[in-house]
Amino acid sequence: MKKLIVIGIGIAILVAGLIAARALTKPATKVLDTARVAKGDIRGIIVQTGIIKPQVGAVVKIGARATGTITKMNVKIGDRVKSGQLIALIDDREIQRAIEQQRASLTAARNTLAQIELTYPERIREAAANVDYAKRTYERETELLKREFTTQDAVDRARSQYDATDAILKRLRSEYETQLAIAKAHIEDISAQLRQQETKLTYTKIFSPIDGIVADVTAQEGETIVAGLQVANLVTVLDPTLLEMWIYVDETDIGNVRVGQPVEYTVDTFTDKVFHGSIEKIYPQPVVKENIVYYLAIVRVSKEDSAFLRPEMTTHIKIITDRKENILVAPNAAIKFELGKQVAYRVVGPNKVEKVDVKTGIRGEDMTEIVSGLSEGDVLATKLVLPVSSKPESQ
Repeated sequence: MKKLIVIGIGIAILVAGLIAARALTKPATKVLDTARVAKGDIRGIIVQTGIIKPQVGAVVKIGARATGTITKMNVKIGDRVKSGQLIALIDDREIQRAIEQQRASLTAARNTLAQIELTYPERIREAAANVDYAKRTYERETELLKREFTTQDAVDRARSQYDATDAILKRLRSEYETQLAIAKAHIEDISAQLRQQETKLTYTKIFSPIDGIVADVTAQEGETIVAGLQVANLVTVLDPTLLEMWIYVDETDIGNVRVGQPVEYTVDTFTDKVFHGSIEKIYPQPVVKENIVYYLAIVRVSKEDSAFLRPEMTTHIKIITDRKENILVAPNAAIKFELGKQVAYRVVGPNKVEKVDVKTGIRGEDMTEIVSGLSEGDVLATKLVLPVSSKPESQ
């Protein structure tokens, strides 16, 4: 029994010794991957998300200003329509009867005008002849009175007849002008009413104002629509070629975003296709989403790209804020951050490195600009294992 106890104690001492020896052994530095500092091109980017939206004027809700029953609906959702294409018809019988009535009234008014223009000039000519005869009679009686061949009473009667016929002539002329004006005004009034009814008739024919695709149909044949304070919406037409992209730029990045900067973006349904554009507008009004402040930057989508995109698609965007060519660059993985400083581990031998303080410029997608601290051709460790207890400065 004592022998077994002694053997067990020995084994325990041996295990403890092995553990202590392993704890005291310093692990060696291991360089797993490297890259060289070299000349190259780099661009600064801001990564954001966005959404595809129709442009202003790309979506048109086509309404009806006429009240009546829809007698014909020529489109359904998904149909392509052309500008000026007839979309729907509304019952126009009541308006047609009103137009017929106005046209009849217009014909009667024109006949009345023609009658006035025919009769009044003849009556005026007759009155003018009577005035001329009365005037000559008055003048003749006046001459006879001078020679005492007539009486004063005869002269007075001739004078009175002359004045009466002259008054009749003046009244006819004034009446002719008045009746003429009234008849013409009546014609203008009826013509205006007729034009109004003809305009209302056009409201019963609904045409598409743009080329596009029918996105929504809210009324069907046989339904009655009532045009009141608001225009009754019948059909919504979307022009799929007029799209734009809204970029939600975080408030921390908006200071680096400018109008005219190029943009690259992708959508989930075409992951291998990269679309291109440029920032056209930056809205000053912020958008707050989930307590985060964003500013909208607008990118117009080209007609070629619109063939692949749809409204409300989510986009993954890279805004190119800066470009530099033929400068000293190193992989992003080679630049480390330690104690608030940027450092790199330069390989100086097999599994041997030295830590170097570096100053960097633009940080791109894969590469970082090296301003100072490294030279072209330096080999840097991008992946390495360092001893825990060792001092990096002496590695």
